[in-house]
Amino acid sequence: MIGSRRAALGVADQVVSSATNYLTAFVASLVLVPHDFGAFVVAFAVVTVLAAASRAVLSEPLIAHLPGVADVGRRRRLAGSALGAAALFGLGGTVLVVALGLAGGDVLATLLVFAPWIVGVIVVDAGRFVLLARLRTGATLAVDGAWALVQGAGLAVVAATGTWSPASLAACWGVGALGGVVVLAAVGVERPGRPGAWLREGAYLSGWFTVVSVLGQVQTYAVLLLAGLVVSTTEMAGLRAVQLLVLQPPTTLMAAVLVLATAMFARFPVAADGTLPPGFRALRRRVTVAMAGLGLLICTAIPLRDVLMGLLFPRYLDAAPLVTPTALTVAVLGLSVPAAAALRGMRRGRLLCGLQVFTSLAIVAGATAGLVLAGVLGLAWGMAGAAVLVVAVQSVVAHRARPRPAGPPVAEPGETLVDPVPEPVR
Repeated sequence: MIGSRRAALGVADQVVSSATNYLTAFVASLVLVPHDFGAFVVAFAVVTVLAAASRAVLSEPLIAHLPGVADVGRRRRLAGSALGAAALFGLGGTVLVVALGLAGGDVLATLLVFAPWIVGVIVVDAGRFVLLARLRTGATLAVDGAWALVQGAGLAVVAATGTWSPASLAACWGVGALGGVVVLAAVGVERPGRPGAWLREGAYLSGWFTVVSVLGQVQTYAVLLLAGLVVSTTEMAGLRAVQLLVLQPPTTLMAAVLVLATAMFARFPVAADGTLPPGFRALRRRVTVAMAGLGLLICTAIPLRDVLMGLLFPRYLDAAPLVTPTALTVAVLGLSVPAAAALRGMRRGRLLCGLQVFTSLAIVAGATAGLVLAGVLGLAWGMAGAAVLVVAVQSVVAHRARPRPAGPPVAEPGETLVDPVPEPVR
């Protein structure tokens, strides 16, 4: 089981990992002229979606599957195969980015400055998940820390030489990723191998996890698009400011807990009769308590809403009433993390996908009903009401679900599958 120190390192890693992307966009907003910044934002969004797709296809199934593989040698070979698949995915992404950059006009042409770094970014992300599957959160933090330090050093050099451009910003971001690749090798992550073994063995999860990821993103953008079609641009900007205040930071922490808890749930052996192993429910209770504590912390923004909005987003002080329903929505949805992590750890991909379909429909329906009844404030309260329904359904379904084995073992040519030998948590 993971201790509090490893958990803290895992959360810190997620914060650092997210910060490298935020830093890139933030610095770009300061140093680029509006035209270049607009093109950079579009290109960076395409690259970010590409990385998210890779994570859904490769990394998220990896963290659910790998801890449940009994044989240590096989587990290591699968890790190397997954990294090989990440490199292959990165090469395909590079080709796609170059094609879009050459054919997409002035705006998409900025994609070309990201092309040299795609492979490194996707490989280092897959390597992080290999480490997280082993609960080596300190090593994962070292990888992302190296990325942040190298990127920061690159930005300092560019600032000193005054050579700000989309290409120099992309290069700082990409070279940072290569720094992470170097640390991956230093901490003992397997070398990339033939991708076939992982692509075959992880297929029973990768399709479902990809749909879950896509639906999650579509859900978010559908609500924003819905608001943009009905309310004024000022109200839309206020809604987004409130989301940046009370949604973005806790979402980063929730993502960290989801990844760590998934790896912890996946390490439990599956009983022959499908019953939950000892300690499974206790772990779920601990994750629930942690998410409830985070929810209470989020809700402190409600009495401080006028102060916080006036301090951070003074131009959107009129949007302060949106803080209450938005904070409640985030706090309630945080309680879905234990169920989501348990289902991922139990490798119930089809069930998880069905719940995500229900979640997306419920959130969009709640937002639509609220928008029709009471404008942007109604939209926010509609999402809060839908969040309560979503968490209730997810909790009941996860409580009744039972784990499934980590896929059928697929023997490689000349390989004999052996009895389980536990791999130590380093």
